[in-house]
Amino acid sequence: MAINLFDRVLKILGRHYAEAFMKLAFPNQELQLVGTLENVELTLPDRRIDFLHRLKAGDEEYLLHFEFQLEHKTDYPRDVFTYSGELTDQHKKPVISIVLYLERRESEIPHEYVVKIGEVVIHRFTYPVLKLWDYEEQIRSGELREFAPLLVMLAKEKTEAVLCQERELIFQETDPQKRADSLATGVMIASRYFDIDKLWDFFSEEVEQMRQSGFITDWIEEAEAKASERGLQHGLQQGLQQGLQQGLQQGLQQGLQQGLQQGLQQGLQQGHQQGLQQGLQQGKQALILRLLRAKFGRLPKSVKERIFGMASEEELDRLGLLILTAKSLEEMGLDGGQSNV
Repeated sequence: MAINLFDRVLKILGRHYAEAFMKLAFPNQELQLVGTLENVELTLPDRRIDFLHRLKAGDEEYLLHFEFQLEHKTDYPRDVFTYSGELTDQHKKPVISIVLYLERRESEIPHEYVVKIGEVVIHRFTYPVLKLWDYEEQIRSGELREFAPLLVMLAKEKTEAVLCQERELIFQETDPQKRADSLATGVMIASRYFDIDKLWDFFSEEVEQMRQSGFITDWIEEAEAKASERGLQHGLQQGLQQGLQQGLQQGLQQGLQQGLQQGLQQGLQQGHQQGLQQGLQQGKQALILRLLRAKFGRLPKSVKERIFGMASEEELDRLGLLILTAKSLEEMGLDGGQSNV
């Protein structure tokens, strides 16, 4: 995953859940979020701040600037100092700069910019540092469920069980857009640790919701195109293998030399036809599932199993036409007793 896209999904969390970040940084302060400044340009070359949050404490207004960092970089304290000074001068308000780290580090993380002459400190600029892995248990408990999309990254063990818990926490979000963005963010982050094909299979029932997050639509479509291509290739390979095997057996019965020639020719032809047919069948099955999810929402597991168990093209075509007029899964003969997934 490109680092700029990773940075983008983290900023979405920062925009949606600014108050949660405020509680982490200032647990004992009474701060009020009063607004957000978007796309703040700096006079520094090639520098821009995606957003600043406006805070109030009593009658005083502050600007909250926080940055996500995967790991610490030597020059970063100087950058924070520079950002803070530039923003303070530009907006004429006190600026609060906070840095949030995501990848575990045992050693202490620097949190100040210091100017020295020899061993004498002339200037010292400090800023708060939050190590998000310190809050893993509070995220798991739901106390800080807003950070659920980060759970796989923060957990010591990157397991499917962590993904399950992450998904459950995300579904506690009642706002549809925030839930879609959190699901998309969780998938993007998890792709650093899990095989992408297994990851899409795990979140297959949530793909339609994630489409509401426009920033990964292209990524989803690319993954679906690759999956269809793999299905076609698998069908071709399987059909070719079966055809060659049948052709070889027939060739041995008719005579070694003549049989091998005829068997190879028939096997290639039959394998190509079977592969195309199987690839098309899998494409129809995937399309019908997408149409069912779009019309009826989350589906019982039994429906998915029923669709992928259909081998008849006529049956699949009939089911595709029924989607246009049916008002329920029961009317289509697809009602099932298993729980939704």
